Amino acid sequence: MEQTAVIVVVALAAGAALYLFGRNVSSRQRLMRSMAAAAAGALAAAGAVYGLQFLTGDDTQMVDNAMIEARTLPLVGLVLIDVPDAEARLRASLKEELRNPTTQGAPRPLVLMSELRARHIVPALRATDAADAESVLAARIALMRHLAGTNVTACRELALIGIQQADRLDAQGQKLMRDMLIAMEKAYRAGRDALKSGTAQPPVPNDTEARTLLVEAGLTSSDFEKLQNLAKLSNEEACELGIRLNGAPSKLPPDRAGGLARYLAAAQ
Repeated sequence: MEQTAVIVVVALAAGAALYLFGRNVSSRQRLMRSMAAAAAGALAAAGAVYGLQFLTGDDTQMVDNAMIEARTLPLVGLVLIDVPDAEARLRASLKEELRNPTTQGAPRPLVLMSELRARHIVPALRATDAADAESVLAARIALMRHLAGTNVTACRELALIGIQQADRLDAQGQKLMRDMLIAMEKAYRAGRDALKSGTAQPPVPNDTEARTLLVEAGLTSSDFEKLQNLAKLSNEEACELGIRLNGAPSKLPPDRAGGLARYLAAAQ
């Protein structure tokens, strides 16, 4: 239990670090990146915490276990397959982190996974078609609505850093989680294929344009303030805000909904 608590704290700290120190991007970008990075931080933290017990032993099994965990993170497994040398680089970063833990800045695995996400996952999701992007958001909403009534703590976790232990959800929650991952994979594949084909990229709003669209969809200045302080919200508030955020494109005309759907699918 104590080790698990440390992992969670380090994961949240990793996400917070990207949010607080990414001053060259907008506050909304920092927030979204912090959410995505926290999942990678959990992996790096797990390796560091459990590695402390075995620093004098063979770390091969620990690295193997960490790689298994990495493959379960949304889309990370696909990137490890699709991108040449990505798996070898992640394995090397985990091994080095276990042997020589980072004392300043983000852990090596987190840096690498953030790089892979920025270079491969985000561009693919931004290049996917509107229907697939909207399906990702719809699947996320379906899971959040279920969790709001059955496990609001997990709903907040999904809104904040992503669900870390899907096996703790009830049967319906696990099914909806699988549905969401399938939708994300489909959108990623479609976007990756589009990028490979060299077709013209679909429109995606920038941060300022996205905020305008979110306001048009009904989000208020109070909602944006809550987004910047998501970690401080109650379980219920974070869950409700996550549902509203992901549902925003459905409140817009089709010619503007698709772009916002891509933006949100890629940002979270």
